[in-house]
Amino acid sequence: MVRFNNNKMKLTEEQFNEQYGEAKVVFAYYYKYSFSFVGEFEGKQINISVGGNADDIYRFDVEPNKEYQVKELGINYATVKEGETTIAEFTGEW
Repeated sequence: MVRFNNNKMKLTEEQFNEQYGEAKVVFAYYYKYSFSFVGEFEGKQINISVGGNADDIYRFDVEPNKEYQVKELGINYATVKEGETTIAEFTGEW
C-alpha cells in the first residue's frame, strides 16, 4: 500500500479485495470494452471497472440489477470515495 500526499491509498488487487471485497456493486454502464459497476460499502462509494480489452469482455456476462461482490469480479480499476474525496484506488497496471 502506498499513501499519497492527498491521503489516497494506492492498493494492490489483493489489498483492495481484503478491504472492499465484500462490498456489493451493480452494473452501471458499458463504455469502450469496459463494464462499470457502482455500490456503497460502509458509507463509501465504490466504482469498479472490469474488462478493458475486446478479449476480456466477450467472456464476461452481466445481468442488470444483479448484485455482485467486488471480490468475484476481475477488476482492472477501482476507486473508493468518501464524499467527493477519493480515499483508495486500485489500477491494473499497479
